[in-house]
Amino acid sequence: MVNDWKKRLGEEIAKARRRRQPEQLTQEELADAAGLSRNSIGHYERGERAPDIDDLRKIAIALSTEHFDLDDNLRIEFSANGKRRLEPLPQQLTLNFDEGGGVSIRIQPTDHGLVIKKISA
Repeated sequence: MVNDWKKRLGEEIAKARRRRQPEQLTQEELADAAGLSRNSIGHYERGERAPDIDDLRKIAIALSTEHFDLDDNLRIEFSANGKRRLEPLPQQLTLNFDEGGGVSIRIQPTDHGLVIKKISA
């Protein structure tokens, strides 16, 4: 169903709001912290509407969360500088080029970008 992801996102927002430490927030408090209306927060949590990515970032900051899971394979993540990633980064990726030279490279994410290393020749 098309709206399933909106419902899941709304559940994730509500869950993050309720588990916020040291104390949970009301919808009104979350709305104030994110600079949004209480009605918008209610619509988002019920899955009736979805926030645009900028409003979702404001909600994530207000809730001190770095991600929202939309399903088992899709997550919206926010990095430290506020840029969004639509799916989790791989831990590392190794590519082997065996024809004619046997070169392997490894690609790993870091806090500040990617590291690409030649690991064999």
